Amino acid sequence: MKIKFRKLKYKNFNNFAPALNLTPDNLDQSSENTRRKKKRSFIEQLVHNLKKTFSGTGKSDRKEYRPYLGPRHKSQSSSSGEDAPQPESVTYSSGTRKKKQKSASGLSGIKEWKRKLELRREERKKQKFKRKIKKSHQREHKKRERIDFIRKFYPNYKREKNVPFEELSAEQAAEAIKLQQKNYFYYTINSTALFIIAYLAVYMLYQFAVMITASNWKLDSVLLYYDLAFNDYSPLWSRTNIIIVTLSGPLVCLVTGFLFYRFFSTRKKVKGFVKLFFLWIAMIGLNFFFGAWANGISFDQGFGYVPAWLYLNVFWQILIALIFLFLLGIIGYYSVPKFLDTSKSAYRVRPENKNKFLFYQVLLPYLIGSLIIILVRIPNILPYDTGNLITLIFGLVPMVFNRYARPTVAIEKEKKRPTDIRWWYIVIFVVLILAYRIGLNNGLHINLIYEFTFTIDITPL
Repeated sequence: MKIKFRKLKYKNFNNFAPALNLTPDNLDQSSENTRRKKKRSFIEQLVHNLKKTFSGTGKSDRKEYRPYLGPRHKSQSSSSGEDAPQPESVTYSSGTRKKKQKSASGLSGIKEWKRKLELRREERKKQKFKRKIKKSHQREHKKRERIDFIRKFYPNYKREKNVPFEELSAEQAAEAIKLQQKNYFYYTINSTALFIIAYLAVYMLYQFAVMITASNWKLDSVLLYYDLAFNDYSPLWSRTNIIIVTLSGPLVCLVTGFLFYRFFSTRKKVKGFVKLFFLWIAMIGLNFFFGAWANGISFDQGFGYVPAWLYLNVFWQILIALIFLFLLGIIGYYSVPKFLDTSKSAYRVRPENKNKFLFYQVLLPYLIGSLIIILVRIPNILPYDTGNLITLIFGLVPMVFNRYARPTVAIEKEKKRPTDIRWWYIVIFVVLILAYRIGLNNGLHINLIYEFTFTIDITPL
């Protein structure tokens, strides 16, 4: 189909030429393209090629590939040059293109609707939150008015008793310090009860471990409140079972102390006096190994039978005893943060009050508890068991020298519940002391048999 163009006036051409992308160059190009479509003879083609070559209209570069998009989408000819500006073209979309545009516009409409819906939801949440805050403020205001009205007749109604010392006035801080001084007495009583309970638990574990091990060689024993008696003249004794039996008790206490020190006392749920009880078990259990070695070689009893029957030189016995006591002191030195965690008072764990807290929480209960245990064992006070109480001081005194110890748990506020005497600990302490002293006064003959079934034969003497 041949396209004919007639000459137009410049004025009329400017009216519709930009819309159709018609320029004089485009008109020349279209006429050239129509001439190009005519079939040339061989001579005409040769003349045409020579003319293009010598006139400089031909391209030496490789022809760029451009897809054919219809008569109204033709690009400029190669003669226009690379730097020539590209004319704007009018695109006429087909039916499928229009459908795609409609579908795209539909998707954009859905997205816009979703965005508006999200904005509405966010706005509703904000309004709901504002209403909730407003209601809470109204409730607080009504509660404050009610408390203020009651305080006209009862001034101390719902006043906070434990607040950080930084928020108190000078008079209130002085009163709080007096209250803290009074609470130290309660700490000492509770800790003393826990120390005695822990000591009796570890002591009985020590004796039962020795009894179970001795029963493997049919060695019967009598459990007393001050000792575990065997028949020293029994022919069943040998060098091997003496070493194993006397080693079993301290070894079991070492494992128990390590477990309570490393695992049970570090759990997040274990707090307050329960954690203090676990720490007492840990320190006493470790002392029944490290301190019992020194006491055994000093008094030739208990754990001292092991180096004696190993024929260990006295020099090595003393050297190992010093090393064990040094390790016990190291353990006590680094256990200060754990003991500080047992106080929920930010005032007591301050650097200037820390040693005072450790004295009332650890050292003083140890001294009182040890004295009570010694008095309970009157008149049969054996030097080995008394020495085990004394060597524990090597693990407690180094706590005072740990200046840089801090609690492992952040203590920001004072404990809401004031410190008082835990009567449950006192009751358990009294029951255990009576059972220990009265129940084991005459002794219990215990025979353990576990060949096919485990049986215990306990006969009071």
